Amino acid sequence: MKKLSIILLCLLLGSFSKAQETDNDDLDVIELELEKAKPKPQANKRATSPTQTEAKENNFSDLANLVPFSEVSVLQKRFLPKTGRGQIFAGLSLTTNDPFYNTVGATLKGSYFLSEMWGIELQYYNLTSSEAKATKELYDVQNIGTDSLSYTKQYLGANVVWVPIYGKLTWFNKKIVPFDFYFGLGGGQTTTHTKSGIGTVQISAGQIFAINKSFAIRWDFSWNFFSAKAINEEGDINNLFFSAGASFFFPEAKYR
Repeated sequence: MKKLSIILLCLLLGSFSKAQETDNDDLDVIELELEKAKPKPQANKRATSPTQTEAKENNFSDLANLVPFSEVSVLQKRFLPKTGRGQIFAGLSLTTNDPFYNTVGATLKGSYFLSEMWGIELQYYNLTSSEAKATKELYDVQNIGTDSLSYTKQYLGANVVWVPIYGKLTWFNKKIVPFDFYFGLGGGQTTTHTKSGIGTVQISAGQIFAINKSFAIRWDFSWNFFSAKAINEEGDINNLFFSAGASFFFPEAKYR
C-alpha cells in the first residue's frame, strides 16, 4: 500500500511539471507574438527630423529659382483707360512768374491717346492782364511806365503727351484715387498785346486724378518760351502757367 502511494505521487508530480512546462512554452510563444506586433521604434527618424527641418529652413539655394522682378507683371489694370479715347479739358490758368502783370484766363485742351502712355494734344489759352501792385508803385514813385513790356493775350499750340507714371493715393483714408502723371513737349504761337504769331516752345507736366472712367480732375504747369519786346528791345521771355480744371473722356470705356 505504501509503494502504491509513492507511485501515484510520482505520477502526479510528473504530470504537473509537464503541464507547467507546456504553460511556460505557451507564454513564451504569446510574448514573442506580442513583441512582433509592437510598432518598431522610430528613434532614428525622430532624431534626424529636427536636423532635416533646420537644414530645410536654412537652405536658401531655392531663392535662385525665383522669377526676376523685371518679369513680374502687374495684374491690376489702370482704372482710367485712355487708349483710343479722347479727352476734353476746360479750366482756368494764371501766370505765376510775371512781376509786372497779373495774367489770368480760360484754357481749353483737346487730346487723343494712341496708347496708355502716348497721346497728342491741342491747346488754346485766352488771357487777360492787369497791372500788378509793383507796376503801379513803379509808375507812381519813379514815374517809370511799363507799357513797353509784353504780356500774353493768347496761345495756340500742340503737344506730344507722355504718361510714364501711374499711381494711387488715399483721400482721408476714405477713398482710393488713381492718378496719371504726364509730361508734354511741343510748341505753337503766342499773341501779346503788341504782336501776334510769335513762335513758342512749350514744356509741361501735370496730373490727372480719376473720379470715374469718364471724368477726372486735372492740373498742370506749362512753361512757354518765346521772344518779344522787353523794355525797348527784343528779348527772351518765358511764361509759367498754372492750369486747373476738369477733364472728360470719351467714348465710354467698355473694355476695362
